[in-house]
Amino acid sequence: LDKIGARLSTLDKDQADYIGVPQDGPFKPDHYRY
Repeated sequence: LDKIGARLSTLDKDQADYIGVPQDGPFKPDHYRY
């Protein structure tokens, strides 16, 4: 990722609350799984 200048960050509590997922995952709601 350094080669293309991308950075990974962790999901913080405010972001997790906003999108309605646990901070540690899973990041998709149950109805979205296959």
